Formats: sequence, C-alpha cells, structure tokens
Amino acid sequence: MTLSVAGSHGHTIKYTSQTQQQVVVNGKGGSSPIYLMHSAEVYLMLAECYYWKDNLGEAANMLNVVRNRAGADPLTAQDVNIGEILNERARELYYEEHRHITLVRIAYTYALTGKPCEVFGGRTYKMENLCGPKGSSDLKDAGYNFWFDWISQHNNFYNKGVKNKFAEYTMSVHHMLWPIPNKDIRANTNGHINQNNGYLGCENNVTPLEIPEEGQFMKD
Repeated sequence: MTLSVAGSHGHTIKYTSQTQQQVVVNGKGGSSPIYLMHSAEVYLMLAECYYWKDNLGEAANMLNVVRNRAGADPLTAQDVNIGEILNERARELYYEEHRHITLVRIAYTYALTGKPCEVFGGRTYKMENLCGPKGSSDLKDAGYNFWFDWISQHNNFYNKGVKNKFAEYTMSVHHMLWPIPNKDIRANTNGHINQNNGYLGCENNVTPLEIPEEGQFMKD
C-alpha cells in the first residue's frame, strides 16, 4: 500500500510497466501500485481514536498534521470535540468521504460507549433506543441517535419544514439504517435475518444478541 503525502485532493498516481505508446496502441498496462488510503484520512482517523480514548491533546496533534499542511491555524486540546473532527473531515475529504457511513459509525460508538457528546450539551446515547422501538409506526418521537441529531442540525432540508409540491422533507431516527430487502430475508433458510427497526417486518424480529453494557465497548 502506498500513502499519498500530498493529502486527499491530489490525483491518484499510477505506474505502468509499459511505455505510453504501448498503452495507447493495445490498451494494456502492467501492475500498478495505487493509493489505497490518503495519509490525511489516516491522521483524521487517529484523531477520532484519540477522541474516544479521551486523549484530546493527541487528537489535536493528529488534526494539526493535516491543518499544518493546509496552512490552517493549529488546534489545542480545548478545541477538540467530535464536531471539530467532523468539520475537518468535511474540509479535507469533501466528496471522497462516505459521510453517511462516518456518521453511523460515530452514532454506534456513542451508543456503545455512553460517552457524552459535547456538541449536543453532553447528551448520551444508548443502544436500546438507537433506532427507535420495535414496530414500524409512531417512530418520529421515539428513540434518538447522533446521526439524527447531527443531520437535523446541519442539513438544510430534513426536519426544517422544507417542502416541494409533493411532500415535506423529513426523516426519523430509524433512517440511520436502511431496510434489508425482503427477498434477502426470505432467501436465508439457515437462520433468521432481522429487519432493521422502523421498517415493515421488524415486528417479527427475534431477540437480538446481547447488547454490551454501557462502557464495555471501550474496555474490550
């Protein structure tokens, strides 16, 4: 694996063992090492890891590696929270990041650890109501997660009364996870696949695996 020292916005560079003329003529190329991960994202992930471990000084150091290269002012431990990390990821990775996956990962980590979220007044999250209760109705006021809170605050459409001629843009906590296709659930004959909470069929879910106790995630 080769890491890009230029950050996340440079072009991916490939090396081909054939001459450019041969590539043009026959369309073939040789083994080409490519960048699988940008160095900036490695530092951003390290910053997030230090955040979960409550080592905000090292989290700031990791963020500053990225910020220094970009000519931005350095951060201190007092500046670091999950919002600052997400903002840095947005600036550095932009369209390259799968933002939904990042927010879901963080939502699960908050729920598994019980760590208070500073950007929402120290709010804590739990696995028990991460995606709302069982069943597919009355979900708008039940359950809460970081994914829902973050998008509600920052997105300019959802839950802000924005409408078009057909409907209003809304979302619920269970939309953090997408529905599992029924054909996949029916095709599984060796066990039972639970439907994600909030979607038709989740009322037939079997008892899930034991949920780790609050804080147990970090101990392991």
